[in-house]
Amino acid sequence: MPYLPLFAVLILSAPMAQAEESGVAFTVGGERFVLTPACVQRVAHATGDAGLVHLRFDMAKTPGCFGAFRRLLATHQGERLSVTFRGERLLEAVRHIPLGPENIVLVAQHSGAIVAAAEFLRGVPHAEAP
Repeated sequence: MPYLPLFAVLILSAPMAQAEESGVAFTVGGERFVLTPACVQRVAHATGDAGLVHLRFDMAKTPGCFGAFRRLLATHQGERLSVTFRGERLLEAVRHIPLGPENIVLVAQHSGAIVAAAEFLRGVPHAEAP
């Protein structure tokens, strides 16, 4: 029976790994919001100064999309926010200003990851997906 706790940990950690793969994850204060194509409108990306890549999108103004995102950020004002996609950190920052549902911009140096995130949010299938 000493293997039962390890087995339980492996089972419990599997959904977290799948959640990481299912969208752009915003994590702050131990809570998380996963952004999926269903919650996004008008996605674009562009390379700016110093090789920084900008991911710009509008979020659907529904309770499950922008409502949930706004609640997460409102309850953790001034705390460190981490944004990841497929396990790769896009950015980490402390947010001090409120965000509206339109014209949300993420700026990162990880051009490959941010472009992949933009394509994912547009609904483009992952190259490794069946």
